Amino acid sequence: MKRIGLVGGLTPESTVEYYRAIVELNRKQATSPLSNPEIVIYSVNLAEIVRAQAEGREEQLVEILLTALEGLRLAGAEIGALTANTPHLYFDRLVARTSLPLVSILDAAYEKAVSLGCRRVLLLGTARTMDSPMYPKRFAAGSIEVVVPDEREREFVDRTIYGELAIGLTKPETRRAFVEICERHVKHDKVDGVVLGCTEIPLLLKEGDVSVPLVDTTRVHAEAVFTAASTL
Repeated sequence: MKRIGLVGGLTPESTVEYYRAIVELNRKQATSPLSNPEIVIYSVNLAEIVRAQAEGREEQLVEILLTALEGLRLAGAEIGALTANTPHLYFDRLVARTSLPLVSILDAAYEKAVSLGCRRVLLLGTARTMDSPMYPKRFAAGSIEVVVPDEREREFVDRTIYGELAIGLTKPETRRAFVEICERHVKHDKVDGVVLGCTEIPLLLKEGDVSVPLVDTTRVHAEAVFTAASTL
């Protein structure tokens, strides 16, 4: 099995979930329950990332992520992944400048949405993710329409991600508010799936909380990374 490299800290809360998911996937097929995959994690400073995003310093963001990827490669990683959705805004630029093969969270989410038979999905994530064309562009390959919450809801979701979920807070009232947003779009926009397009949102919402299927990008990305690492 290839050694896995994760760019983590985006946030630490979701990085832990990636690690746990990959270890669990490995145990299901390992000959020994003590057999663990080799995983290297490069945890970046999220505060630095957020500041650079807010100030529009995209090239600096790319350089920060490239430094992390190179660190993983030098540590022996043979397959890599960014453990967050928003940095995938720079995915193509990173792929062009690193020799470490990367697994895309967008591809993993798309494949899951297709397998669920989704035709129109609600996208929840950071403001930058929801405002960007990366999900609509990728999902268009399967004629899947992507809708986003209104401006007030987008501000609430973004504020919750950075103010609560990123530091490990999962409040019952916040969960109820997220469910209400989802159900409102199920009713008014006829969405048949919800993409949890931020790797912290699965800490808050679980399958069954909403009346339509959820695309848990943390889980499907971890599965895609494991599959890529398992392929010789």
